[in-house]
Amino acid sequence: MPDLKAFFNHPASPRQRQYEAIRAVVVDQLPVEQVAHRFGYSVATLYSLLRDLKAGTLELFPPPVRGPYERHTPEPVRQLVVKYRHAQLSAAEISARLGEENYKISVRTVERILADAGFPKLHRRSRPQRGRTQRNQQLPERTQALEFETLKPFRIDCPVAGVFFFLPYVVEAGVMDIVRQCDLPTSAVVSAEQAALAMLVLKLIGSERLSHIASYDHEPGLGVFAGLTVLPKASFMTTYSCRLSEALLQEFQQHLLRQFQTVYPQFYQSDFINLDFHTIPHFGTESQMEKVWAGARGKAVKGANTLLAQDAASNVILYTRADILRKDEAREIQHFVQYWKTLRHTVKETLVFDCRLTSYTVLNELMADGVQFITLRRRSQGLLKKAAALPDNVWQRVTLSIPKRKHKTCRVAESEVTLTGCSHPVRQLIITDHGRAQPTVMITNNRALPLATLLEVYAKRWHIENKLAELVSFFNLNALSSPLMIRIHFDILWTLVADTLYHRLAQDLPRFEQQRADSLFRRFIDMPGQISYDGQDFKVTLRKRAHTPILMGVEALQKGVAVPWLDNCIVRYEWTA
Repeated sequence: MPDLKAFFNHPASPRQRQYEAIRAVVVDQLPVEQVAHRFGYSVATLYSLLRDLKAGTLELFPPPVRGPYERHTPEPVRQLVVKYRHAQLSAAEISARLGEENYKISVRTVERILADAGFPKLHRRSRPQRGRTQRNQQLPERTQALEFETLKPFRIDCPVAGVFFFLPYVVEAGVMDIVRQCDLPTSAVVSAEQAALAMLVLKLIGSERLSHIASYDHEPGLGVFAGLTVLPKASFMTTYSCRLSEALLQEFQQHLLRQFQTVYPQFYQSDFINLDFHTIPHFGTESQMEKVWAGARGKAVKGANTLLAQDAASNVILYTRADILRKDEAREIQHFVQYWKTLRHTVKETLVFDCRLTSYTVLNELMADGVQFITLRRRSQGLLKKAAALPDNVWQRVTLSIPKRKHKTCRVAESEVTLTGCSHPVRQLIITDHGRAQPTVMITNNRALPLATLLEVYAKRWHIENKLAELVSFFNLNALSSPLMIRIHFDILWTLVADTLYHRLAQDLPRFEQQRADSLFRRFIDMPGQISYDGQDFKVTLRKRAHTPILMGVEALQKGVAVPWLDNCIVRYEWTA
């Protein structure tokens, strides 16, 4: 227990020492000298304390300092808390929202502010009521068409404003005219043109997975591209594609290619067409798809077998089809021939494909139909023995004019053969000394082409392999989200449109005419900006970058473009420092 007597006789604090010294002089009537000595003061100091106390300038018992009677939270922050509660945000959501605005305030403090303002606690709400998904992501607002009669001026940010550079080319190509002509389905809110544009803008942006649409369905800037407030959610794109029949998709493809050949004839001038199958894998546990060979994986996997045709010179896609069963693979090339005849009335081009694409029986039918082709013949042991036994005088030295090819010179033995099941002979070339361990056997019914040209044409068939790699990496070709073939074909058709538009843009970019879509996107398209509307026209504002001078030289971007689905408003482009 502390010594209370020592507490009063030997005070520790200065205020208490002053009080005890003055009390000993005034109340106890002790001599000043004695008191001064006892408490460690000089006599003069003690008289000064007595004088100051009489004058009222010495406070022996100052009033305690009290804190503020109001909360420490600034009034502007309190007003924000009330504003967010009116928006039906919980205390935790308000605290997180204020944290994003650099106001650090706890959930408990938010609850006190709301209680002081008279707000009751919110009832427990489900995720949709709170505007959140199962992955706790914010639900986008409902898509609506832009109402230009009541649309007020605005200025909004866009993460990929460079995609608006395609507007002049979409209008030029007449893609939306084809959508209207084919009478694609509409919904209660989104028209056929707006649904098509929403799909197209996602293809132009590019991503390894189309499901990444969730990264953009909150962006009103991208919605403006399609004449919408925001882009539709992924579920809309999935259900919309289910409403399209195979016959309608084939009609849509024919009209598209006929229009592209009219508007962009320079993309369709090659004498050769490359064809190849591509397997789009599907990893669903309940998939009803067949197992088909996937060359990239070296095994058979469940997936959609897809045929693509490509112009050998421009590399644009000419034909796609995604509902091919294994039993119909060999005859799919005949569907392409029929399709091409519908567009051009004849097949003057030479078809180039590998030995897995079709059978000898179908080759015989193609020859009877007057269709020329270049392909490989499967190597059998008997064929290899015959090639090894050929005398030296039948071999010719052929030099290929392919600059970067390692083996430019090879030996070729040419002969005429009739394949099993064929009634027409074909031209056979056995090729050795070309960098491979075994001979390559090529067959063709094109007898007008020189040996060197034949070899060069087939050697450049890797262009379609590069195209497939580009479609997978940039246009999300392998992002199969459903086992329904019709959805796949719908997705691939818009890949065809986006690929053609990238080729068209490249023609206006000096020294970038041969660049792939992913390279063009990285250099010219992938840039943020602002989309503004002044009540009459739209303006796309972007910051200058290294390749901006090339874009500023594009004639289609120097002048504004009237966009029909934006109420014929003019869209202009402006670059800032």
